[in-house]
Amino acid sequence: MTPSLVLFDLDGTLVDSRPGIVHSLRMALEQSGLTLPDDHDFTWCIGASLWKIFEHYLETKDRTRLEGAVAAYRHIYRDGPMFEYDIYDGVVSTLATLKGQGARVAIATAKVHEYAREIISVSEFAMHIDHVYGSELDGRNVEKQDLIRMILHEERVPAHEVVMIGDRHHDIDGALANGVAAIGVHYGYGSAEELAHSHATVDHAAHIPSVISSLTVTPR
Repeated sequence: MTPSLVLFDLDGTLVDSRPGIVHSLRMALEQSGLTLPDDHDFTWCIGASLWKIFEHYLETKDRTRLEGAVAAYRHIYRDGPMFEYDIYDGVVSTLATLKGQGARVAIATAKVHEYAREIISVSEFAMHIDHVYGSELDGRNVEKQDLIRMILHEERVPAHEVVMIGDRHHDIDGALANGVAAIGVHYGYGSAEELAHSHATVDHAAHIPSVISSLTVTPR
């Protein structure tokens, strides 16, 4: 496969951002009156919708309360924790390779796009990213299926010329729902079960270009 557009999830795919996310979630939940044990596992939250996260922990669908919790998280996160991340080994060289092969490379993240752009603008791989797509402050396009649909429209590229790379079922399911080829990365936060429907998987970011080029399956 020679894609025109390669989409990358951000958290758990390009960067290991768990510390900043977990720190912000804990503080936002505490402000909402909920303190969780020190050993609580937040893994499922990485890459998930903030709205669904707080709906789960606060056990409410009340829009006003959820908006307050999401706003608290964003205030905390943007005040420093969003820059607490490590770039996964092999990511920078992989992005450079894909660009060198003529592909357009973009980010497709559930994060609010303005935050994602700030993070990427000061990263080591900023020069290899053509565009950053993310959700809106009001929650629009937070689901990967909706986000990828919007990206295909904005980029004016057919689905069969696009590949999505991510570590969670949100990424894989969103790609497949739009007829886009999906590659799962095992080094992120997703389980093997979450990535089971991918067209292919990789254990290391450096393997992504060769796996893309070897894809021969028809996107589902």
